[in-house]
Amino acid sequence: MLSCGSKDSSSNTVVPGGGTAPIKSPETLGQPLSAWTEGTLDIHFINTTTGECTFVIFPDGTQMLVDAAGSLSATGAVGSTTNTGIRKRWDPTVDPDFRAGKFIVDYIKDCMEWTGNKKLDYVINTHFHSDHFGGCSSSLPASDLSSTYRKQSLPEVLDLLPAGLLLDRGWPSYDYPFDMQTKAANASAIRNYVTAVKWHVANKGLKAGMFKAGAADQIVMLRDPGAYPDFKVRNIAVNGNIWDGTEGGGFTATFPALKDISVANPAKVGNADNCPEENHCTTVFKLSYGRFDFFHGGDAQYDGCSSYAWKDMETAVAKASGAVDVMKADHHGVTNTNGYGYVAKNGHVCEAMNYLKPRCWIINSWTDGHPRQPVYEGVTNISQGMDVFITNSAAEMLSYARWRQVKGRDGHIVVRVEKGGAHYCIYTLSDSDGKKAVRQISGPYTSK
Repeated sequence: MLSCGSKDSSSNTVVPGGGTAPIKSPETLGQPLSAWTEGTLDIHFINTTTGECTFVIFPDGTQMLVDAAGSLSATGAVGSTTNTGIRKRWDPTVDPDFRAGKFIVDYIKDCMEWTGNKKLDYVINTHFHSDHFGGCSSSLPASDLSSTYRKQSLPEVLDLLPAGLLLDRGWPSYDYPFDMQTKAANASAIRNYVTAVKWHVANKGLKAGMFKAGAADQIVMLRDPGAYPDFKVRNIAVNGNIWDGTEGGGFTATFPALKDISVANPAKVGNADNCPEENHCTTVFKLSYGRFDFFHGGDAQYDGCSSYAWKDMETAVAKASGAVDVMKADHHGVTNTNGYGYVAKNGHVCEAMNYLKPRCWIINSWTDGHPRQPVYEGVTNISQGMDVFITNSAAEMLSYARWRQVKGRDGHIVVRVEKGGAHYCIYTLSDSDGKKAVRQISGPYTSK
């Protein structure tokens, strides 16, 4: 059985990790996380303070990157909130040479030393918001490989690491729910990304495709799949196409067809428009290994469901997924997400968490409003036995009700699942010093 207890490097005494039987462990507080070993599943939430980025090592050493955080917003106002609080601890953007893409690649290269696999076998871009694939402006330098695109976060990752298959919600036309390269609010950033992807397809052997809702054969182990038959990645949803629960991978189309979409201003899609907002279109998947299940809902949300019930795509995909052990918080835990029982004006109930029922909830935060207080308090109130992990916290969050459920914060968060998937531990690693030292340990947890 996997054990998460650890020796404190200063006192040499056993420090419990908060689980069922933590006694012996290769992990030592203050020391770098031990290497991944074959048969183990690793899920790394890489903290750049600029958005979301998840790196996964499959049990056979196949590697997958989901998103490449890269918002250009530095300290100051970000929409309706700020990020001055979370960056009092650490703000890598004060370095004028900091680029999230390079930071992510440096982290992944360290992990590649464990696996011996120097390739990103899969890259998923969940949707087209800068905190997931990178903002882009004329201030960014041109790619070293081609003058046709700039060093946006995800394109820079492709420049620096060989990649096999890239999946997103738009390939190859990028025209749903409208022409994203000309009409989206961040059309220039999307154009830069598309240009980079197509250049790598034409010149570097990258393959690209549309993420397929319902599929369980699009993302598979490539190095030794026969050794781990109980590992699976099930694509749950994309663009409102939601897995129907059948093994054959069928799906139900829940969003308007392209011909039926009506929107006053594509750059400012509103809740009353018969048009999905970008976050509604996000890719969603569930990863399973033995009894262990992990849910990645991208930026799933229920904005606008009072006008159109289908806009609560979050509850629908949660119902398709079912209960999981670990869940990445939908859309950073902002308003109208992680549904915990909100009743819309039309009577629709937003209740994603009642279906997912995670034992552990991991929040990729990059502003002081991740997570919003009402969302955090609502979710933890109905999930009082759930442990919470957050990549960046601000002092104001300490007043949140049930903040004591936070077991790890302010760093990279790593979920490590033992061979076979019966147990897992969660580690919080240092981020600001580049050492990835173990700061906090939780578990072992027993998979459902």
